[in-house]
This record gives sequence, structure tokens and C-alpha cells, in this order.
Amino acid sequence: MEIDVQLLPLRPDPASLSSRSVVVLDVLRATSVIVYGLSQGAKEFVPVLSVEEALKRKGQYPAGSTLLGGEKNAQQIEGFDLGNSPAEYIAEKIKGKRIILRTTNGTQAFHLISLAREAMAGSFFNVEAVARRCIVLGLDLLVFPSGDEGRFSMEDTVCAGMIIDRILQIMESTTTGGNGVSLTDASHAARFLFKRFENDREEAFRLSHHGKRLIRLGRGGDLSCCARTDIVSIVPAFREGVIRAL
Repeated sequence: MEIDVQLLPLRPDPASLSSRSVVVLDVLRATSVIVYGLSQGAKEFVPVLSVEEALKRKGQYPAGSTLLGGEKNAQQIEGFDLGNSPAEYIAEKIKGKRIILRTTNGTQAFHLISLAREAMAGSFFNVEAVARRCIVLGLDLLVFPSGDEGRFSMEDTVCAGMIIDRILQIMESTTTGGNGVSLTDASHAARFLFKRFENDREEAFRLSHHGKRLIRLGRGGDLSCCARTDIVSIVPAFREGVIRAL
């Protein structure tokens, strides 16, 4: 298994995706919302590219079956049912519901990697589950940080490094001893960055461009929320335009 990290959120070569698994990361906050929402009983998430598409898609489903969630400029979108904070996605609000989600970075990323053999949503919430799923699949792996409006995102890359570190730990505890796993330079860099923040992931959030923006907007509580690790044991998979728990 070769593990690579896409350090900038650019569309990968389509030919390279058909034989690889991909983990999409937008830990502040879209993939954290998806992972947590599905663990709370949401039926599915439909990631869309625009507010207009979200409104159009909602009209295609039976009344009462679907909620609109997400953000624009890091703020809840007018007329949407939910914002982009995991704390909003509790069972009392979303159990059994389909959620059409529009965000600046995360929902776009799923469409960039839609040709992957297996596409998953990852976050700090489900690092262990994602690592084990990647090992079971046994495919070459691309970890895809969603970035910050086209820029490098430190918080997503730290999470990428943690997933890589966990895969190596699990593999080293087996009879293979980690044989057969190779890391690209980008994967080594992500793992080194994770080691810097291993004991305080929230510090990486506070130092990041997007984390600082959320603090300015009064959403600092989302940093503590999204830094929690291994609180969910599900792995969401993106198939045919919809994200559901495996």
C-alpha cells in the first residue's frame, strides 16, 4: 500500500483514482459534521456545490424528509435548517433525515475525487475506524485535505498525519510488521506535522488560518468540538453522489 497526501486541494489525475481509496478531510468542519451526523442517525448526506443546487435538490424529495445544512463564508446560510457545526447535528433534529450539505471546501472536495475506487469521509472523530477500513481495503491510499479556499490547510494535514500514523501503528502490531506500506514525501510531511501537535490538536486549529477565522466569528467552540478523537466508529462512504455510513 502506498499512502500519499494531496497537500493542495487540486483535482487528482482521474486515471490514478480508479485503483485507489481516498479519504476526504475537512475537519473544520464539513467532514466532522458528516461523520457525527451519520452517527446520530442521519439517513444520508448529499454534498452539493452551491446554494442554488441545494435548494433545487431539496425540492426533488418528499416534504419533511430532507434538511438543508452548511455554510457560506463560514456562516449559516439564510433559509437553511442547520449550519456547519457538529454540535447542531444531534439525533433529535436529524435522525432519519436526508441532509443536503453545501460548504466552501468539504463538499467541493468530494466531487473532485468522485472517481475513486472507494471514497470516505474522515475526521478526528473516526481516525481509528478510517485507518482500519483503509487496511482492510488494501488499496493504495490518497488522503485528500479539502484545504482553505484552494490553499493548504494545516488542520486537515495534521489529521491526515494522524490517520497515517494510526495505519502504521496497526500494521506494526500485526504479523506483517508494517511491511508493504510505503509513504510519499507528502505523507512523511503530514506525519511529522501531526507529531508536532500530537498532544494538543486544538493548538493546530488555533494556529490555522481557518481556525482563527472561526474564533473571530464567535465559533471557537467548534475547535474544541472537532478536536475530539475516536468518538465515532463509523466510516462514511461517498457513492453515486451520496454519503452513507458503511
